This record gives sequence, C-alpha cells and structure tokens, in this order.
Amino acid sequence: MNDFFVNLSHEVYVFLLAAVPLIELRGAIPLGIGLGMSPWESYWVSVAGSTLPAPFLILFFRKILEFMEEKNIFKWFTDFLNNHIYKKSKKLKAANILGIYVFVAIPLPSTGAYTGSALASILNIRMKYALPAIFFGNMTAGFIMMMLSHAIML
Repeated sequence: MNDFFVNLSHEVYVFLLAAVPLIELRGAIPLGIGLGMSPWESYWVSVAGSTLPAPFLILFFRKILEFMEEKNIFKWFTDFLNNHIYKKSKKLKAANILGIYVFVAIPLPSTGAYTGSALASILNIRMKYALPAIFFGNMTAGFIMMMLSHAIML
C-alpha cells in the first residue's frame, strides 16, 4: 500500500486533497505550490478536485440526511449538520444562486463546495443553477487562495 502512495504524482495528491471535506482547495492549493507545482497548475487541479463531489452532494445529500435521521444513524452527526446547515440556509434562502456563489467564494473554514452543495440540496436548488454557482465560487475562492499562497511563498 505504501508503494501506491509513493508513486502518485503531485497533481494526484493535490486533486485528492482538494476533494476532502473541510480541506478542499483551501489546503490543496498551498500544498501544490509548496510541492513545486506552478500556482496556476495547483489552482486548476484543486478547483477540479473540490468541484468533483458537488453534483453528487447536490443530488443525494438531503436524501442521505433524511435516511440517516429516519434510521437514527449517527444522530449526533445529523443533529450537528441540521443545526449548522439550517442556520446558514436561512441566511441564503433569499439570495439563492448568488448566495451559494458568495458562500462558496469566501475562502473560510466551512464555506466550501461541500457545504455549498449541501445548502443547494437542502434549498432544492436545481443542479443546472447550483453547479455553476458552486464551480464559479470555487474558482473565486481558489484564485484568492492561489494569490495568498503564491505571495507567501515568494
């Protein structure tokens, strides 16, 4: 198993890290630049990695959460998610698409593609509207992180 990880390229590490909840591109871009990737290469690989889970979350998040609540699976987790997401969804309900974009575009903890996708799912925003908002929000957050990471590395 260790040989598998040794043979992975920097791009694959960055892509996979960007797809991890909570870390997403906010952690993947600095890693890529630190590993010697160009800032733009790190940016695009991270945007792709962090956007990849979005359509699946938009389609299935609410259904999975409802199933977990119904079966009383990980009650502490579903309660936490409900409280966390419903608090944020109340603020975004009026803004919808623009709200999702701005929410994802701000590169702060818990404001990435995962939470934005979950909000879109809970707010019943259609995929054709939610996915572009999340993608462009990811691009904006990624650009901010790329500029900050590149400036720090100089």
